[in-house]
Amino acid sequence: MHQLVEDDPASNQPYPVRIIDDHELFSTTLTMALRNEGFDARTLPVDDVADFVSRPATARAGLVVLDLDLNRDADGRYVHGADLVGGLRAARWKVLVVSGSADEPGTASAIAAGAIGALPKSRSFAELLGTVITAAGGTPVMSAADHHQWLERHRHYQEQERELSRRLARLSHRERDVLELLAAGMRAAAIAEHFVVSMPTVRTQIRSLLTKLEVSSQLEAVALVRQLPEPPERSKRGS
Repeated sequence: MHQLVEDDPASNQPYPVRIIDDHELFSTTLTMALRNEGFDARTLPVDDVADFVSRPATARAGLVVLDLDLNRDADGRYVHGADLVGGLRAARWKVLVVSGSADEPGTASAIAAGAIGALPKSRSFAELLGTVITAAGGTPVMSAADHHQWLERHRHYQEQERELSRRLARLSHRERDVLELLAAGMRAAAIAEHFVVSMPTVRTQIRSLLTKLEVSSQLEAVALVRQLPEPPERSKRGS
C-alpha cells in the first residue's frame, strides 16, 4: 500500500492523485487501481478544472494525471490539456500527461509548461499504473536528456508556427478563403463556382497566395497550412 506524502511529511494520509480525463473507462479504471494501491485517487471532471486550479495552494497537492485530449467543455470550447499544465503547477500539483493520439506538439508544450513526463495510452495498463505510482513516489519518470529533447521540439514547433503565421499574414481575406477551400480538397473550378467568379480570377488568386507563402505548388501550400493546429471550432485535436 502506498501512502506517499513527500509534500507533507507530517501527514500520514494517502497521497492524492487526481485524474483529469474525459474517457470514463480509462479514468475510472485508473482511479480504482490507484485506490487499491492505497492512494487518495479521484477523477476530476473537465468542467471543474478551472475551480480546482483557482483554489489556494496547499501542502496536500499531489499528482495530476492529465489527458491532453479533453474534448469540449460545457460551453462548447475545446480544451487541450497542455493549456492546463501551468495552472496546475502554480497550484503545486505535479503533472503527468497521457494521450490517446500522436500529439507531439501538444506533448512538447505540456513538458515546456512543467509536466514531469508523458505517456501514450497505447502502453499497457500495468505500465501506465506503474509509471503513475513511480511519479507519485517522487522518482523521475523522464530522463534529463528526454526532457531536453522535448524542450527543443517545443522551440522548433514555436518557430514553425511563427514563420507560418508570418507568411499567412501576407494573404488577403479572399486568398485565405481560397487556401482554406484548397485545403478542404476543392479544385479551382469548384472554388470559382463557390465565389461566383471566373476561372482566371481564381487562378490569379492561387498564383498570388503561392508566391506569398513561398511555395511552388498547391500541394505545398496545403501541406504548409496544415502544420498549424486548426481553429478549435473546426477541429478536435485527438480523440
